[in-house]
Amino acid sequence: MMKGMPEDYSICHPFKSITKFCSKYMLELINIYKSFGEREILSGVNLKLEKGNVYTLMGANGAGKTTLFNIITNFLKADKGTIFFKGKRIDNLSPVAINSLGITRTFQNLRLIEGLSVKENILLAFKGNKGEKIWNALLPGIFLWRDNEYFEQKAHEIIRKVFLDDVAESKAGEISYGQQKLLTLGCCLANEADLLLLDEPVAGINPIYWEKIVDIINEIKAAGKTVLLIEHHADFIQTISDTLLFLNDGAVSVFDDYQQLRNNPQAQEAYL
Repeated sequence: MMKGMPEDYSICHPFKSITKFCSKYMLELINIYKSFGEREILSGVNLKLEKGNVYTLMGANGAGKTTLFNIITNFLKADKGTIFFKGKRIDNLSPVAINSLGITRTFQNLRLIEGLSVKENILLAFKGNKGEKIWNALLPGIFLWRDNEYFEQKAHEIIRKVFLDDVAESKAGEISYGQQKLLTLGCCLANEADLLLLDEPVAGINPIYWEKIVDIINEIKAAGKTVLLIEHHADFIQTISDTLLFLNDGAVSVFDDYQQLRNNPQAQEAYL
């Protein structure tokens, strides 16, 4: 077997490139290493995510959770290791190319265009929308999507799903923080990705909004999509997660439920 390839794979076709193989997993990380200076953050992370499940990545502050997200989406290069998404190697691709394959994400700093409305932020997130280029979007009078009934209808559907009907025409910078979190989820839905990486989706918001986020994630899961999220909120984690992943000392441990994680000595020492 060639170095860097998963153990449980089969070549799709003997004459096809080894950068693509048949796999039952949505995402596979193989021996991911990352250091900053002399500090090793990730030391051989191996991870397999299956389709239609919700995974929660936990760990102490500074353990490398957001670093792992950045490596998956190639905003940050791993020092070593290989990543496959739906059987295709992606660690050698740009963030834009990775997104086009079907991976989308949120950030701790929400990265909304605050001067545009809620609806316009959603419209920008659609793939194939002629108005998605930012220089077109910011020029008055040339919002190319306004004549596109399809995207308008889809945008309104998503706005309803993320409970933002009342503020659809409000600027993103003028709505509450909880509503901004819902808007970032709406943008992920508009992107129509198969894998969603959500960085602390309920951090800093009140229970009214996190209950809404639970509904949204459950709908994403029901559609057969996979969610990997970073979160610390115990009630939210127990409500939404199929599998818990604990990042500690540069490696990931897998737990079936929150109680199993709490009973783990390493987790107790490092985080709980």
